[in-house]
Amino acid sequence: MPPRYAPANPLPPYAYVPGHDLPHPVNDPRGHSFRVQAEAHRLSTPPPTFAHLPTDPAIRRRVLAATLAADPQWLHALDLFNGGWYWEAHEAWEGIWHSLGRTSAEARFVQGLIHLAAAAVKIREGKPNGVARHTQRARELLGGARAAPRGDAIAEDATSKDERLGDAAAAFGLAPDSLAAVVAELGGSKPECWHTSRASVVRVVANELRLAE
Repeated sequence: MPPRYAPANPLPPYAYVPGHDLPHPVNDPRGHSFRVQAEAHRLSTPPPTFAHLPTDPAIRRRVLAATLAADPQWLHALDLFNGGWYWEAHEAWEGIWHSLGRTSAEARFVQGLIHLAAAAVKIREGKPNGVARHTQRARELLGGARAAPRGDAIAEDATSKDERLGDAAAAFGLAPDSLAAVVAELGGSKPECWHTSRASVVRVVANELRLAE
């Protein structure tokens, strides 16, 4: 298990994979987050808002990165993804995507992370077309994270050197090289990597999303 960013947040007892025999986390009363979801609705706790971020790009990036560095939901989502809870990471990032307005540049970046998590779920489902589709969409939304044709290296644009990816990752406090490595790994997934393991939690992405130091 990779180092935790939100160790106080408990990890689920299993990672949900559609089509497997474990209960849906929030729709099934036996699901690992069913009561958590019900309690959240009862309390009507509003999600964190990013509506008042500064307009200056440099200041905006710093404020957003600082805000997320202290946001348990964001840190927990990283732990979920890095540990193999891909469906659960998808759900956690979706809440942040909504908080960012869904169509802002920052929201599009989070949407890219959601697609990375979805691609990993498709690996566990054994659906290669879904892996390729979600990974390609993630590349588009993340603004420059591209895998080399064989997936064994990260392709760099000769002029920008993935500056857009670096700027976007920095706005979220992520190490750009870790994000690019995850995208490259998913883009290079080969048939032997796709499986339908019934183990409760399976890491199918070896690389981790790391916070910038």
